[in-house]
Amino acid sequence: MMNYWQQLKPRERMLVTVGGVIFSVLMLFVLVLEPLTEKVDTLTVSVEKQKAQVQWLKKTASEVKLLQKSGAGSGNSSQGQSLLVLVDRTSKSGKLGKSISRIEPDGSARVRVWLENAGFDDFTRWLAQLETKYNILVESAVVDKSDSTGRVNVRMVFVEGGK
Repeated sequence: MMNYWQQLKPRERMLVTVGGVIFSVLMLFVLVLEPLTEKVDTLTVSVEKQKAQVQWLKKTASEVKLLQKSGAGSGNSSQGQSLLVLVDRTSKSGKLGKSISRIEPDGSARVRVWLENAGFDDFTRWLAQLETKYNILVESAVVDKSDSTGRVNVRMVFVEGGK
């Protein structure tokens, strides 16, 4: 290698040296600086999203505190109705009426429900309504897909929230 370098004319040595320096600078940019700047850009976008999420959480937390102070959402809106009556009434008022195969009390604080070939979206809306409006929670559930697309078979136990 030294012999090859010595055989080069001074002008060729200068050209090889400048070419080596340019190549080294390009490799530094391509292998180090470019990936680094891409990562910084990605992290910057991620931080902005997280800041927006934190702001939303703070806003939501203050709304929750206001609702808790005003008493909204505490207890249930059952108006003295039993758990069994609420579960039965709400299931039949929605699109699940035909899917109910059985509803039975399980002691005084639980209700067992069997749904067959229920629409999954209708089922989840019903669960959300029971929890948010009536503070009725699912203690246990087994959800199996039905033969039809978007349909499920469900066995579950409901309890009143806070019990």
